[in-house]
Amino acid sequence: MRRTTLLVLLLVAGNATGVAAQTPGRLDACALMLKSDVDAAFAPRVFREGEKGRGDFVGTAKLATVASCTYTSRGASLRDLLTVGVLARRAPSDQSGVTVAAAKAGAVTLNMTPVDVPGLGNAAYWVNMGSSVRPIVQLNVLKGKRLWLVFSATAAGLNTDTALAGLTTVARATLARL
Repeated sequence: MRRTTLLVLLLVAGNATGVAAQTPGRLDACALMLKSDVDAAFAPRVFREGEKGRGDFVGTAKLATVASCTYTSRGASLRDLLTVGVLARRAPSDQSGVTVAAAKAGAVTLNMTPVDVPGLGNAAYWVNMGSSVRPIVQLNVLKGKRLWLVFSATAAGLNTDTALAGLTTVARATLARL
């Protein structure tokens, strides 16, 4: 519950280049992270079309715009099911953006260990929000001062290195479109 609260606070509390960062109003997370990127990064699994988040929020002058998209693997049993998602948060101003230091500090207070990932956006790190039995690998990427992207993968017995490699591939493809 505390992890969910931190994520919601991080996303709603809060400039990047590119269309997604410059356009006011809605964000389309399924247009940021494409099914083809997820299929390629996590092959041989094939995923269903993305589901847009039910809690998507069009920001205001004070609140951030938030959007999410989730892809679920096809044809797998519940035990083998892999879910990959992205949550995008665009702050209304550079001053209301979330800093990496603040986000990492929040993760540490929840007993997670942020690990830096070089070469993505302005800064990136990953954490495991789940357990060793069911990891929830979350790759956090800051693009500019306003756009925060949270890529995640979860499945029973998911290998952390495999998940991180796939999420990094998806993040690079997403960032290239911004």
